[in-house]
Amino acid sequence: MTVHYQLPTAADFAALAGDHFPAVSVYVSTSPVVAERERAEVAVHSAFDQAIERLKTLGADAEDLDAVRAERDRIVADQQLWGGLSRSLALFVSPGFSEVFVLPNRLDDAWHAGSHFTLGQLLRAPSQDQEAFALTVSANGWSLWHATPTDRAAKLDIDQTGTANLDEATNREPGEDRPRGNFGAASQGGASRLIGDEGKKTLLDLYAKRIADLVRRELLRIDVDERIPLFVFATEPLLSLLMERAKNARRVIPVAGNPDRYGPAEIDVEIRAQLARLNISEADVALRALVDGSAGRLERDLAAIAREAADGAVERYWFDFTSSVNGRLDRESGAIEFAAGNGSETLMPNGERAGDLLPQIALLVAQRGGRIVTVRSDDLDPAVWAGPAMAELRFALA
Repeated sequence: MTVHYQLPTAADFAALAGDHFPAVSVYVSTSPVVAERERAEVAVHSAFDQAIERLKTLGADAEDLDAVRAERDRIVADQQLWGGLSRSLALFVSPGFSEVFVLPNRLDDAWHAGSHFTLGQLLRAPSQDQEAFALTVSANGWSLWHATPTDRAAKLDIDQTGTANLDEATNREPGEDRPRGNFGAASQGGASRLIGDEGKKTLLDLYAKRIADLVRRELLRIDVDERIPLFVFATEPLLSLLMERAKNARRVIPVAGNPDRYGPAEIDVEIRAQLARLNISEADVALRALVDGSAGRLERDLAAIAREAADGAVERYWFDFTSSVNGRLDRESGAIEFAAGNGSETLMPNGERAGDLLPQIALLVAQRGGRIVTVRSDDLDPAVWAGPAMAELRFALA
């Protein structure tokens, strides 16, 4: 058994691809909270029980079924694995073979039994944003967090001297309505105007400016290309004041709510939830742009997408990881043959076992330098999305 705490690589997908009969794929949502471990263990047992019953109907022999059970038992007995859970587990088991992925993103509970592993959900981890920063701000203080594809959100160590909270950033004693010393005015008359609602907003604006300047410098040090999104957690009017200062190229997304009630575990949960929403939103925007303005570069036919993928002509490939279209793919030519029932059955017309074409095409796209985007059909506008797959081509078809 191999346990992976990193995102799956091309080599991992290559090992999982192909015929592994009898093969069991299990996805289980988990939690780093110890009290919730039992639910995940029960879910794994239940999924394997159902999968093994399915394998019996597919003709797996008793020796192979015993080997699958033995691999399952090794996984369940691995205390190190269960002591280091994140948000999801992805398990792939066949006789003498077991690969386990501990993943930070939330996956749907699901199982599949057949000749091939079901890789759609596993492809979600490397194909979507799984890294983010979070800024939590209240008058009581602020923190900057970093969640990576493999590690839960952790607070970054930043020198907050002079900006640790609203009072310190505005040079006030706790509870004072106005600043001490020479802040913002040459006279006590100027300082005295910093009371009431307008005065509080002015103080909050100064607080927001000082935080924003520090955070911008820190994030540029870590992420000079401004690739990683930043979620800002605060209440109004502080949230709007912070967003007004988000003038750089980084994606900055407001999240309304009082961050004082969040601990580290809750921060990580919120970041992952916000990342999921961001991924859906950005997929929707990209698909709308493709449908509205990319004449000749949009392909919806799965057979055509596969041929274009083999030629290296697919720029982006969206597919619904909750759907399956079974068949066989020739990776050299991109030619596909559908399983019986127009791809709905698990066997080819000649009786050979079939695999899910959607992730197979995704792996071919990635191998040829294209980008994969996994989606749920239910998350997208049916006026735009025409599942189970769509592709943006690099060049318009003549």
